[in-house]
Amino acid sequence: MNHLFAYLTSKLSNQAHSQQWLCERLNSAGIVSEMFATKNPELVLGSFYIAPPSHSTSSNINSFYRSQNGDCGLCRANIDQKERVGSPAEPDYKNQLAATIVQMLLKNGGDFIGELDGSAVYFVWDQQTAQLHVGKDPFNSVSLYWLNTRSGVLISTDLTFLSLMLDRPITLSEKGLASWLSGYPNPAISLFNEINVLDSGKRLTISSDLTITQYKFWDIDPAKKIIYSKPADYSEQFRELLTDSVRIACQSNRQIVASQMSGGLDSTSITAVANELLKADGKRVLPLSHLYSQAEHCDESALIKQMLDFLKAEDSLQLTVDGADDRNFLNLYPTALESPGTVLSPRYVRELAAVKAAGADVMLSGNGGDEMCWGHSVAYTQRLREGDFSVINEVLRASKLVGTSRYKTLANLFVKPFLPDLLLRLLGARPSTVLSEGLPVWLSPKAKALALEENQIVNPFDQSRDPVGFNRYQSLKTTATYNAMKSYQQLSQGFDVEIRHPFFNTALAQFTFAVPAKQLIQGAYPKWLLRHSMSQSLPESVCWNIKKVTFDQHFGNLVRENASEIRALFQHDKLSDLGLLDRDKLLSEFERVVNDSSYPLHVDMLYAILTYTWLNTHFPEKQ
Repeated sequence: MNHLFAYLTSKLSNQAHSQQWLCERLNSAGIVSEMFATKNPELVLGSFYIAPPSHSTSSNINSFYRSQNGDCGLCRANIDQKERVGSPAEPDYKNQLAATIVQMLLKNGGDFIGELDGSAVYFVWDQQTAQLHVGKDPFNSVSLYWLNTRSGVLISTDLTFLSLMLDRPITLSEKGLASWLSGYPNPAISLFNEINVLDSGKRLTISSDLTITQYKFWDIDPAKKIIYSKPADYSEQFRELLTDSVRIACQSNRQIVASQMSGGLDSTSITAVANELLKADGKRVLPLSHLYSQAEHCDESALIKQMLDFLKAEDSLQLTVDGADDRNFLNLYPTALESPGTVLSPRYVRELAAVKAAGADVMLSGNGGDEMCWGHSVAYTQRLREGDFSVINEVLRASKLVGTSRYKTLANLFVKPFLPDLLLRLLGARPSTVLSEGLPVWLSPKAKALALEENQIVNPFDQSRDPVGFNRYQSLKTTATYNAMKSYQQLSQGFDVEIRHPFFNTALAQFTFAVPAKQLIQGAYPKWLLRHSMSQSLPESVCWNIKKVTFDQHFGNLVRENASEIRALFQHDKLSDLGLLDRDKLLSEFERVVNDSSYPLHVDMLYAILTYTWLNTHFPEKQ
């Protein structure tokens, strides 16, 4: 069983009827489920999968515990060994794991999850207070959804499950659609009016009368600042935190842990740290790399080879991901009901099958490296504002190294930011505070208003005093990286492979937001802190490579090759009928991408294509 659910009914309702309704809905939807007996007749905990019986797996990541007095919990977790008794290899490991989560919550309260070393999704019933606690660690790729039924509250880690359980059709949210079409989708916004989604850093309690309360238990603290007298202390502390997170992520009773490894800094860092830790335990890392044969700018094969030689890897997996079988855009990126960005790609399926065939049940990724380590360019401006005049020569040297105009760089970083908006308007420039200027031209005024309203992030950082923290926080909340994480999470359970992302760690996040801006970017080197901490564990050609590979060329080629099919998608009327989109403007921009191979495919266009694909797949009758 792979997904979790909880169903809590009121004592005032007819529990027998409510649970009968639940069973009938499960049967009619063809959902295979397992119910866990609790001592509270109003509560049902269970796990399930939505697939033919032949596709079921023996996943052991879900665990259930019930105490003598009625406390109980259902969870899926990977937490530090010191937090619990036992190891994944022990027969009673699952029950011990759930018991640990229940005991930690009852002892420390619901906010315990913010301090947990590792990851967990949990449903815990506290018999004394008659409350159901629901939550997950802040960066967990698993989502938590809930809806109100006629007699209770149904919560699940799978949105498709809730849509099948609902006894009426789900309806699309205009706010949710506008958020996706804006190019900055907020994962805290639901695409459906009937279904709620839990925001990162928040947890739920549901009382016996079905009152639902959300609590914010964790966030980046902008007041926390870390200043060390020796610059080397930053990289040492960062490396210690990263190593600890990778160590927990590597926990498995198998002898092999797979690790995605491109030639980029993030995935090579995770693979290198895992390699050191696993060797010390008599295990080994299995690097897995994607090769691009049709897009020259995406080719990292030389760097991958250098990494494999450096690691002295006994074996590796290398998959070509843009060959003849991967040229149909719509077949390559089918969307899940969860969101337009959650794609169930056959590429990912082949990758997970290869990992399973190699004997691994854990795969690490480098996801989160940008969000945790990237140094925003406003760091240079902020340093000058704080009196660090050495940054000017540093930027001049960097401009020469990366081949950018020194004049334009100086003007953008050290002149325009210090001019008031009024003067910028007189000079003909648009002030940066006009957020709507960054939205796609094909959005209607209605959609722009909805997107700006719904995408407003409560940012704890002051934009004028700490623009680095402000911009990094905005990116952390709306990053497209979450789409890739959720895509793998959706597919991996069918292979008994768990995908773990060590960079997405609360302690690591708080540390990198607390260090001085200079530690994040220096000269021509973004991710300075990560580079410096990994300088002895990576080849110099990888660690200090300033060329960041982007995949615009790959996606642009695919869009051009599939232009006719995508045009056909754009002929559907739903988004136009809702007044969210000007189709003529969208098609005009699309034709520009198709007809000019040098014109980049921006993420806004990609999100528009995926949103149309999503609607066509899951709501064809609504077109």
